[in-house]
Amino acid sequence: MLVFAPLVRGGNRPLPLLVLECASLLAFVLAAFYGARDLQRVSLPPMLGWAILLLLVVPLIQRVPVPFGWWAALPGHEPYAQALRGATDPPAWHSVSLHARATEYAWLAMLPPLAVFGMVQAMGRRQLRRLVVIFVAVALLEAVLGLMQLGAAPGSPLTLGNRFGGGAATGTYVNKNHFAALMAMALPMLIALWAGEVVPARDANGEILREHPRHRDAKLARRLVLSVFVVVLVVALLFTRSRAGIGSGLMAFALASLTLVWNAGSRQARAVFAVVGIAALGLAAYVGLTPVLERFSPEELTVSYEGRLRIAAAAVRAALDFLPLGSGLGTFADAFPLYQGTSLPGFVDHAHDDYAEAFLELGVAGIAAIALLAAAYVMRWRELLRMPPSRGLGSLQVCAGLGMLALIVHAGFDFNFHIPANALYFAFLAGVFWFTPAGDRAPAAA
Repeated sequence: MLVFAPLVRGGNRPLPLLVLECASLLAFVLAAFYGARDLQRVSLPPMLGWAILLLLVVPLIQRVPVPFGWWAALPGHEPYAQALRGATDPPAWHSVSLHARATEYAWLAMLPPLAVFGMVQAMGRRQLRRLVVIFVAVALLEAVLGLMQLGAAPGSPLTLGNRFGGGAATGTYVNKNHFAALMAMALPMLIALWAGEVVPARDANGEILREHPRHRDAKLARRLVLSVFVVVLVVALLFTRSRAGIGSGLMAFALASLTLVWNAGSRQARAVFAVVGIAALGLAAYVGLTPVLERFSPEELTVSYEGRLRIAAAAVRAALDFLPLGSGLGTFADAFPLYQGTSLPGFVDHAHDDYAEAFLELGVAGIAAIALLAAAYVMRWRELLRMPPSRGLGSLQVCAGLGMLALIVHAGFDFNFHIPANALYFAFLAGVFWFTPAGDRAPAAA
C-alpha cells in the first residue's frame, strides 16, 4: 500500500482508490484472523480513539434516510430542498447528507489510512524500520522523477500525461502542492535515518562509543549516500514552487535537524549538518532558484492568498448554516456553490483548508474530532520529549511527529487530507508516532 498509493495520480482516481480500499479490507480480515491478539495489546490514547470513532460513525449517521420533509427542515437544507421540488418530484425519503453517494465514497476513502495505522501498531521494531525505509525510498523516487520533469518539454513521457504541472515538480501527482506535501513528510524521516549514521552512539552514561575500524568505511559510505538523498529531497521540495509546501517542509526539516543532530551530535555531526544544508541550497541555486523566488512575488502571493481566504471564509459561513449536523462528508462541492459568490469564479471542489471543509461537512462532530486529535497529538509529544534521546525508535517517532506537523500546517492552505496517498502516508506517520514496542504493550486479554 505504501508503494502503490502515489503511483496513479496520488491515488486520487476511482480505480487506484478502489484498489487501496480492497487492500484495506483484506488487511482488516487478516488482522481479525492473525493479528487480533497483537492489536488487543496496543494501548492508544482515549482521545485518539474517540476522534477515530467520530470520523467513522458520524458519516454513517449522515447516510441514514429520513422523510423528505424532515430533511428539508434540517439547518441549511431548505434551499436545496426547493431546488429538488422545482426540478423533479421530491423523493419520499432522503439521507441526512446532501449527497448520499458522495458521503459513502468519502467514508470508504478513510479505510486505507485507518488500515495502515492499525497495521503499523501490530508491527515489531524491525518491521517498522523497514517500512520507514520503504516510505523514504518511495519519496526519493518521486523526488528524482519530479526533478527530471523540470526540464521536460510539454507532452514529454516524464510528465505522465499531466497537463496541470505548470513546469513544477509533481512526480506522479497531478498537483505540485500535493507532491510538496509528500516531500515535506518524508524529509524528517530521512533525517532520522541520516542521524542514525551521523550521530555517534553513546553508552548508558552518555559517553560516546568509538567505532570499530572495520566499519568506518561502510559507515562513511552510508553517511554520504544519505546526505545526497537529503539534498535531493530538499531540492525537489524547493522546485515544487508550492509556498505552503516549502514553508512547512523546511520547518519540519529544520526542527528534525536541530532535534536529532544539533542537540545530540558531536562537532563532527554538526559540521556534516552544515555541509548538507549548504550543499542543498547551493545545488538549488545552481539548477536555477530564480523561478522559486519569482513564485513568491508580492503580487502573486497576495492574489492567491486572498482567494484562498475567501474560499475558507465562505466555507465557514456555510458551515454555520449547516450546524450542528453538517452537509455530509464529501459534499463540499455540492454545498459550496450557494455560498461561492461572484468573487470566486469557476468550480471550487475543495475549500483549500481541510479544517474549514471538515467543519462544513461534519458540523460539530468535525470540530470535536479535530480538537480530540490535536489534544492527543500534543499529549503524545509530552510523552516523547520526556524520554531519553535515542538514535533508534525514539528518533523515528520524533521525526514522524514532525512529518505529521508539516501536513497539519499545510492542510490549512490546501486539501492534502483529501488526496488518498497523502492521507495514507499521514496515517503511517501517525502509526509510527503512536507506536508502542512489543515489550511495553499491555498483556492481551484472556
